[in-house]
Amino acid sequence: MISVFQSIYVRISQFQNQSAFKMKCLIIIYIIFISLILIVAEAEANEDESCVATRIAEEECGKHTYKAVRPLLKYIHQMKEEIENNNNMIESKDREIKQLQGELNQNNKQVIEELRAQNQFYKQSIKELTNNVLSKKEEVTKPDSNSNSLKIQDYEEQLEKQKESIDQQAQQISELKNEINNCEKKNKSIEVKPVHGECTEFADTPGIHKITPDQEDPFDVLCDSATAGPGWTVIQQRINGKEDFYRNWATYREGFGSFDGDFFLGLEKIHRLTRAQPHELFIHMEGFDGQIKNRKYDQFAISGEEDQYRLITLHSSERSTEYDNLENHKDKKFSTFDRDNFDGHAHCLYQNKRGGGWWYGGCSFSDLNGKYYDHKVHKSDSMHWAFGGSLKTVKMLIRPKSNGKENKN
Repeated sequence: MISVFQSIYVRISQFQNQSAFKMKCLIIIYIIFISLILIVAEAEANEDESCVATRIAEEECGKHTYKAVRPLLKYIHQMKEEIENNNNMIESKDREIKQLQGELNQNNKQVIEELRAQNQFYKQSIKELTNNVLSKKEEVTKPDSNSNSLKIQDYEEQLEKQKESIDQQAQQISELKNEINNCEKKNKSIEVKPVHGECTEFADTPGIHKITPDQEDPFDVLCDSATAGPGWTVIQQRINGKEDFYRNWATYREGFGSFDGDFFLGLEKIHRLTRAQPHELFIHMEGFDGQIKNRKYDQFAISGEEDQYRLITLHSSERSTEYDNLENHKDKKFSTFDRDNFDGHAHCLYQNKRGGGWWYGGCSFSDLNGKYYDHKVHKSDSMHWAFGGSLKTVKMLIRPKSNGKENKN
């Protein structure tokens, strides 16, 4: 029996290091087991009551049993104390947990109250901001009482679009300012000169001027106030023979030469001048013998290119014993070497050689655009007036008539 208790004790000692729960279970099992042993022992003792030795053995057995069970009882007592201490600790921990839960609940209530207060504050702030935005929107859009108010998002989108539009307009304004500055710089760099219709406006300042007799492009002319009085426009000039007048049709139409020497203004420009208003014609001629001849016509005009620049108007009120060597060319078309509009006598066509472009007719009584000779010659292709020989200088000038009346020199 002692060996049994010793084995039980060893077995219990082996389980001392396990958890409290397992220990409790083992202790209960072993207590039951020991109780059964004691009951069995007691039953055995009752069966042998007559034996004193048996009582002595029981006493000795009890002593030996106590010795064997004492460590176990001591351990059980320790375990009971530990269990009671653990229960007390658990109750203390439970009280601490309840206290902490109370504090946590109190803190939670306080935090919740603070969060509610903040939430209320945020709601009030959002409401105030919304009312402010709506009031600003009403000031900008000014909706009717029956119109629906715009949503805040739509209003912000409109503001963004307006901002983009303002930026674009600012960019356009900047570009326009740059263009204006560039135009102002160009205007400052360009001298603006008034455009005039005739040389009569430059009577006191002869020379080269730009005129516009009609609605077409302006062109330069040479104004003369010394040859026959103020306000004349030079349409032809021969002074040194440096310019060849044997030119084609296109060149006579546009004009050629230079204003400081020999030149022809151009048939198209002469037509534009005489078409705009009535003109008079003055011809100044000088021979190699120094003799000067002037011839004046109070009416002069030529037609356009479609009519071959015909000499349509030529009239002189002067009385002269000399034959009018230009009158014979009236109603004649202009001719050049590449465009022959001659309609005179056939024998004159073969007898006369042409030195330039002119209103040829008859037997060429004049050719102020003929070939220039540096001395006097009697040739039909020369620059001549009638049959007095070649001329040294020639100048043809035209001037507008005042109210259809002749200008006074």
